[in-house]
Amino acid sequence: MDMEKIKEQFSRVAAEYDNRRRCFIPCFDDFYTRSISLLRHYKKDFMNVVDLGAGTGLLTKAIYEMYPSANYTLIDVSGDMLKIAKDRFIGMSNFNFLECNYVEEIPVNNCDLICSALSIHHLNENDKENLYKNIYSKLSDGGCFINLDQFIAKSKKIDNLYNDWWSAYINSSGMTQREKEAGRERRKLDKENTIDETINLLRKGGFENVECIYNFMKFGVVMAVK
Repeated sequence: MDMEKIKEQFSRVAAEYDNRRRCFIPCFDDFYTRSISLLRHYKKDFMNVVDLGAGTGLLTKAIYEMYPSANYTLIDVSGDMLKIAKDRFIGMSNFNFLECNYVEEIPVNNCDLICSALSIHHLNENDKENLYKNIYSKLSDGGCFINLDQFIAKSKKIDNLYNDWWSAYINSSGMTQREKEAGRERRKLDKENTIDETINLLRKGGFENVECIYNFMKFGVVMAVK
């Protein structure tokens, strides 16, 4: 696994990461806000929320706005990214930050919501399979896992169209050439699955109730309930 490369790439762009998310994610509001609003129809309250590959805390922020009384644990391999997350939630006693590799261990028990955004697609197949089993074991009965991520289309021709469209969107986004090149470097770390492959891996991990709840070209949200 290229965890050291992942840490290096994301630590390097930590300071400008948030400002450029909309330039990289054309469906930003649907992706980070509208899709996860489905959680409110599943549970009115979550007590223990864990964000895997939390980065600067963008996904945690969106969930916190729905569940402000929950306890949050943000896990990331990049201390530089977590530093920004700490600043985002400064002064809040219900937040904990762990700089570690969540593939090796999720050091939290009795979770009722585990979430992740644009992180798991960097892992190889064995790590994904083991991670999903571990997530299942860490969730309480009735607990939920929601993954906002990048996916590859089942059709290579269609996936190429998605990539061409995405490149055109990024090129017209107003980012500098240096930022575009940094984004292309990070994409070299991608190990995308199709949504169907992801659902099958989650079922192998123990989940029976799994569904894609949102999909726009390369971006999708998969929800699994224990």
